[in-house]
Amino acid sequence: MIVGESEDDKMIDKITAMVADIDGTLLPKGGKMGPRTLAAIQRLHKEGVLFGIASGRPLDKRITARAKEWGLGFEFDMQIGMNGGDMWDKYHDVVNHYHLLKPDTMKSIMSWMKDFDINAISYINGYEDIWCLRMDRVMEESVKRNHSHIELVSVDKLCTVATGKIEVHYDPDDPELEKRINEAIRVHQEPSWAAVKTFFGTVEFMDPAVNKGLALKNFSKDNNIPLNEIIAFGDMDNDLGLLKDAGWGVCLQNGCDACKKEADAVTEFTVDDDGVGRYLEDHWLNCHK
Repeated sequence: MIVGESEDDKMIDKITAMVADIDGTLLPKGGKMGPRTLAAIQRLHKEGVLFGIASGRPLDKRITARAKEWGLGFEFDMQIGMNGGDMWDKYHDVVNHYHLLKPDTMKSIMSWMKDFDINAISYINGYEDIWCLRMDRVMEESVKRNHSHIELVSVDKLCTVATGKIEVHYDPDDPELEKRINEAIRVHQEPSWAAVKTFFGTVEFMDPAVNKGLALKNFSKDNNIPLNEIIAFGDMDNDLGLLKDAGWGVCLQNGCDACKKEADAVTEFTVDDDGVGRYLEDHWLNCHK
């Protein structure tokens, strides 16, 4: 654990754990982690700070393998998946699932979403088994990268198994389509679901009680780590709960306006320029030698 020695940057005084979103935060989507970010995380962990990831992806062996792929030199201490619907930590070694989206709610959402030019996805067994409406670039990449088994199903079948989320993809370069989808979400909004934009051309429907902050609070409680000793990094709408509930929430410079408004701080650099690593160097590591 690291104990702070100054309040120059109005940071929290103690960091016991660090939790970060992946795509757009720790590394560019489909890219590699910057060397300064990698080095900063390794130094923190060596000094006793727990490190975990908070993703919209389901928790499975592929997410766990990212620690080795990135060259961290250690395994994750905790993992949040499905935007906060899943949580695992090494001390309990059990994946907890929170507030699955019920089939009736899924049917209600898809009754109007199916009219748009979209692909809807449900993770039946992590990346092992995925149900979707059609093959597209995202699904082809998942088969190539994750060796996923893809089953093309009807809208009716898609809505038969409770899930952590319905993930909807649409053309990110079609602003008119996005505008129509956003308006439809506003018109059809119900208390039984919440819609969160997680990346350009992607919106995810979940139980409204689910967010990354929910999982973070459960991790905090289960392991007796005060929230005010946790620093978190994120960039998109699905990181809002994470940044709000952590003791110190930091949004990347490339993040959305909502996250910048919610965060305690915004990095000086984007994810492409080692935003997380540079922030930790300038506002913590170089101040607490």
